[in-house]
Formats: sequence, C-alpha cells, structure tokens
Amino acid sequence: MRTPTLLLAASLGLVLSSHAFASDRPDPGKLTTRCLDAARKKFDVKNDYIQLQPVQPADAGYTIAGVADAGMDGKKGFTCQFDKKGKLANLVPESK
Repeated sequence: MRTPTLLLAASLGLVLSSHAFASDRPDPGKLTTRCLDAARKKFDVKNDYIQLQPVQPADAGYTIAGVADAGMDGKKGFTCQFDKKGKLANLVPESK
C-alpha cells in the first residue's frame, strides 16, 4: 500500500516540476512582437514590410530571422537575438 502512494507522489512531483520548467520558456508571440518592433524602428518601415521566420532555439537563447523591405534601399536581412528569458539582446543586420 505504501509503494503506490510513493509512486503517485513521485509522479505528481515530476508533473509539477516539468510544468514549471515549461512555463520558464518565453512566449513565441511576444518574441515575434519584440523583433517586429525592433526591426520597424531599425529600418524605418511599417510592420507590413517585415517578414519574420519562426522562433528558433539557439545556444544563448532564441533567434528570429527576418527581412525588411526598405523600398529603394532594398531588402535588408536581419536576425533578432534573445536571451533565455526572452529579452531582446540584439538585432543583427545581415552583412553583404
């Protein structure tokens, strides 16, 4: 009778700890919004002229690749870099 109770308690502990770990990940929608805002300011274009790829995990956190259509200045590739907590660390323009 004691063994099933211990197994149940251990299972519950694993479920709760895995839920806490999963909630530590930043919301992909918020990362996308932060990247979009940074690119809009950097390239001085409207959001409609920015295309973003999905959020990708990276060693230091997360990245989002994108392209801003700056009209006569051409298309500008860039990468938004985020730390593991979801804070925008850097917007890196693509060098040509």
